[in-house]
Amino acid sequence: MSGQLYNSLVRELFNGAGPSPSLEQSGEVWLRGEAGSISRGSWVRLKLKIQDARVTDARFRVYGCPHTVAATAWLAKQVLGRRSNALMPEGIARLCRPLEVPAEKLGRLLVIEDVVRMCETQATGV
Repeated sequence: MSGQLYNSLVRELFNGAGPSPSLEQSGEVWLRGEAGSISRGSWVRLKLKIQDARVTDARFRVYGCPHTVAATAWLAKQVLGRRSNALMPEGIARLCRPLEVPAEKLGRLLVIEDVVRMCETQATGV
């Protein structure tokens, strides 16, 4: 990573990742997933608004290292417009390749992948 711990995309996403608003209108369809734990160093909560079987809004809360925060923020941007039952067909490691997450941190991304899979499972019932 050219001598830097975090590339510019990770720094940009980390610095811009604040808590998402949680106001929801009645009648809206939201998928929700949560995985990990603060005590283990990585926790993610994701909410996806669905209209016509596609993601129209993505909100999250995350606790973890800058790579975990940036990967969650990146995912929230990448799933917009995707079908609710196929949010991440390429897998989290490939989706987050632009973040240059080091191999020793890829396990942290599995928490994010678990959250996405929870949302996809819910989508089959929507």
